[in-house]
Amino acid sequence: MKKLLLLIILIPALLSGQELKLYGNIMPAGIIIGHADNIEWAFLDTLQLQTDKSGYFVFGFDRNDTGSNLLKVKIKSGPVYLKVLKLPERKYKVDRINRMQKKYVSPPKSVNERISKERKIGRAARAKIGEIDSAFFKAGFMRPVKGGRISSVFGGQRILNGVKKSPHNGLDIALPQGTPVYAMTDGIVRLAADNFYYAGNYILIDHGQGLSSVYLHLSKKNVKEGDFVRKGDKIGEIGTTGRSTGPHLHWGVQWFGKRIDPASLLKLTFNE
Repeated sequence: MKKLLLLIILIPALLSGQELKLYGNIMPAGIIIGHADNIEWAFLDTLQLQTDKSGYFVFGFDRNDTGSNLLKVKIKSGPVYLKVLKLPERKYKVDRINRMQKKYVSPPKSVNERISKERKIGRAARAKIGEIDSAFFKAGFMRPVKGGRISSVFGGQRILNGVKKSPHNGLDIALPQGTPVYAMTDGIVRLAADNFYYAGNYILIDHGQGLSSVYLHLSKKNVKEGDFVRKGDKIGEIGTTGRSTGPHLHWGVQWFGKRIDPASLLKLTFNE
């Protein structure tokens, strides 16, 4: 996997004596964390970004995003910062897997109703993401498991028995069943699902301002909906529930509907 370069942009404010700091990766599937004191508003093009009292905000790019964006940040009684963010091209790995059991390629028609109901539950939980302006993610990010083998990277196109499937929107880490899984940063548990067809037992955490993470295929969950968790809290254990061929964690991250590469978060270091 290519190493992701850490971007730290420091924009001095000559009029106010303040500065705007941006941390992250200007690239498809990357996120940017911004911080400044006394922010009045922040926009990415025409989209107003959420900011909290501590001066943090976040935004991300989807795996397929291209082109340029304009970031505009206004400091109270101070200047407006303008920064053009140009996305480079990003290519993804193609995985061809043959001789896979048919049930892993296409689900039987008998489970279609179940899958539809589970998707509605997931969408209802995700509808709450973005309701919180607080930047819980300012606690910083950590890898949700210790060790393990990366069995599938983010963004790869999977071709199963010759059938093209949706791109892989997470990072798969293979580890023995029962290995502890930890919250990547602070947040509120929006869903602690039981035995979903695809995801198995899984957890969805809201980290504020539209940023969320999911942890799939768990053998055990240690949290419930509505719980507030801290970075590093144990939330479950590795398993192989749902549509899984062996014990592993599927770790996924999104900013609203934008699919984020979880590996990009691990390069970020920032302080309040």
